[in-house]
Amino acid sequence: MHTHNSTEGLIAEVAKAADLCMKPYVHSAFLENKLDDDNDLDELIFKIQCRNIDGEREESMDIELEVYKSGKEVNMTIGWKSLIDRPILWQGKHAVWMDSSSGVQCETPLYGKEFEALARRLRTVFKALLT
Repeated sequence: MHTHNSTEGLIAEVAKAADLCMKPYVHSAFLENKLDDDNDLDELIFKIQCRNIDGEREESMDIELEVYKSGKEVNMTIGWKSLIDRPILWQGKHAVWMDSSSGVQCETPLYGKEFEALARRLRTVFKALLT
């Protein structure tokens, strides 16, 4: 069973990973969906809020992260919360960038390296929990 403390630890890991990969910004994370006792880690949706080094909110840099299982694999999508016209990252065994409107594969955007680093780091964290 998933406990309150382990949920808080998971949220802290998401924020810490964002801090490491999306420098120089500072992040806080929130779980947007409710965890079930029966199937609590099958799908997680996080909002990762961003602040600049002065502590001021940078809402345009907020990130949405969805983590889910597909068989024994951990997959995730990462995109900007408010910049919905920008490409999103689907990360499974490999990274795939998709047009946010059509879902068609596209070129890696300028911010791609940071998102891919975040996805790799988080995939390791979630793989230990979800498999």
